[in-house]
Amino acid sequence: MNGQKKQKLIAIVGPTASGKSSVAIALAKKINGEIVSADSAQVYRGLDIGTAKVTEEEAQGIPHHLIDIVGPETDYNIGLFQSDAKAAIDDIASRKKIPILCGGSGLYVNSLINSSYHLGRANANPSQRRKWLEKEKAEGEGTLHRILTERFPHRAAKIHPHDYQRILRALEMDRDLPQDDQYDLWESPYDLSIWGLTMERSLLYRQIEARVDLMFQAGLVKEVRQALAMGYRPGGNALNALGYKEVLPILDGIYDEDTACKLLKKNTRHFAKRQLTWFRRDPRIHWISMEGFPENTADQAAEYIFTNLSWFGRI
Repeated sequence: MNGQKKQKLIAIVGPTASGKSSVAIALAKKINGEIVSADSAQVYRGLDIGTAKVTEEEAQGIPHHLIDIVGPETDYNIGLFQSDAKAAIDDIASRKKIPILCGGSGLYVNSLINSSYHLGRANANPSQRRKWLEKEKAEGEGTLHRILTERFPHRAAKIHPHDYQRILRALEMDRDLPQDDQYDLWESPYDLSIWGLTMERSLLYRQIEARVDLMFQAGLVKEVRQALAMGYRPGGNALNALGYKEVLPILDGIYDEDTACKLLKKNTRHFAKRQLTWFRRDPRIHWISMEGFPENTADQAAEYIFTNLSWFGRI
């Protein structure tokens, strides 16, 4: 013990359409909490339908941070998120409230909750990084991690194959980690309680498909047109997000809305699988099967988390 208490932080993670936002809101109401979004697309103003942002009514008065904070002039990234999220957590804690991190962007979550995730820029070489990413695109997914494994096997063993930020930084190192390196991949700068929501795969897929149908009914295509008019660029981080990149070809006459809807459903299912793979490697996560709460699902899941928060009584 160094005598300095860590800031308490609850995190709710899991695949898209698993109910994270509803559970986080229900939990925040119970513990006087506020929510910090860990979603790489909800930061953008005007991108509401395709990102499934909570409405004012759904938020039930619970403050949400890092939503609608930038416009088309900003290509938001993980470095900005790490800084903004830390500031939001400090602000929430300063008002004697409990911060709840909620989202499914695995890299964003890890950048905040893992002490090992530093975004130093000292050795960054943008042109070389572009070449590495072009090589990954040309030779296929996993190329950079394979190269890293050949060069620095001990470092590669501690990095997920899709964690490109850390892979690129590791490739810039001039030596491997020593074999007896004891650094803990899962050490957190926070007193962390992390919960993962999951459900039977066919049920999750039905919820994904229902959500996508609702997005198109709510005017997703119109929202993309408006985003372009606001200045968002095709190919930028915002419109390259799931739910927007599938719609842009409609506006160019490449395919119709029905084709886009089917493509978005497929891409979202694949995204959910990747999210589950990403989060399941983290041994700290307490997994909750949402089928166990057939009625008032979010409230029951929040009550379960509240009951099992080992440190809540010590806040």
